Amino acid sequence: MNKVMAPRMANETRLTAVPAGSGGAVAPGATSTGRLLVTVVLALLVALTGCESDEDCINCVELPPPVVPTGVHSISGDNEVIVQWFDIAYAPYDDSYNENVTTYYVYSRFYENGDEFNFPDREFDPIGEVDWDENYDPSSGLHWFIDRDVVNGQQYEYAIAAVNAAGRRSALSFEFVADAPLPMSQLDAQGWFIPLEIFDANDTNAALSGFDFRRAGLNPGIPTAGRVEPVGDYNIKIGFEGQVAYAMANNSTTRIQDFGVFTTVDDLGVEHLVFEGVGWAPANGYSGTGKLEMVVRHVYVVEIIDGNGLHYAKFGIDGINTNDGSVDLIWAYQLIGGLPELKATGPKERTEVKPQLIKM
Repeated sequence: MNKVMAPRMANETRLTAVPAGSGGAVAPGATSTGRLLVTVVLALLVALTGCESDEDCINCVELPPPVVPTGVHSISGDNEVIVQWFDIAYAPYDDSYNENVTTYYVYSRFYENGDEFNFPDREFDPIGEVDWDENYDPSSGLHWFIDRDVVNGQQYEYAIAAVNAAGRRSALSFEFVADAPLPMSQLDAQGWFIPLEIFDANDTNAALSGFDFRRAGLNPGIPTAGRVEPVGDYNIKIGFEGQVAYAMANNSTTRIQDFGVFTTVDDLGVEHLVFEGVGWAPANGYSGTGKLEMVVRHVYVVEIIDGNGLHYAKFGIDGINTNDGSVDLIWAYQLIGGLPELKATGPKERTEVKPQLIKM
């Protein structure tokens, strides 16, 4: 529980009965006072209707619907999508229980390009709930939900609604959030990507110097599926010139672009490649020669046009091994033709814990 849950108390109304032994005699105005007490009691009973429990609130039927959640966005992963949104805070803004927002509902739907404009038929299905004090990162103000009921190569749209203690729901979030999970390199037990060693095309392991992103994407359970001999169907191959490694694109199908260095530091102070730093393939800026120097911690974008249409991919260099002439490569491939989205989840625990956040 990331937020501080403070004790919550209902408002108390004190009622005074007529003293016993008064013989029924009452002071002037007592009759109207009794009617007032009955009215108060009835009002309280009506007010309690619709509340989840009298511990939640005393007047929740009078609560207006919560405001609409904002900042909704998503992060693609391998057969999963992380949906994030900003926490809704009501006064006193101390991260304690507040009857105005108690839960967030998460909705999704299958998505096809262009149907975001088909408002009458955009029906969402509920896929989960997140309580006000769950899945929350106070440093960013973001809640999150991990949708694992998705498959690579399919597009999904997401929306969030807030619910108060009376069960009243806000409208769905206004942001258009579509996502497509995509296959990528496998993760180790600590949640870091497992790189694949690609060898020097000019050395004895030349048959292991090429990489085919489509083969890797269609066989994500086979770590070496994308590593191929650089003849015929391949996208890039690795070659060393002295101590410097280069990636050379298959100019008949592939263009590549260096997007620069992306790093993070773990709890032990070890620097790692932040693969999700590149989330969208650009339309321009690809190498005119098809040859780029490989630099550790750099991420590269790949545009592939072949018999399967236009597809985008990316790869990162996690290490360069000059002793055996190889590079450690991680990859991601977008199965959906023409879609430049390449964002992928970063290191994460196997348990349901806070994901690594993306700077938006």
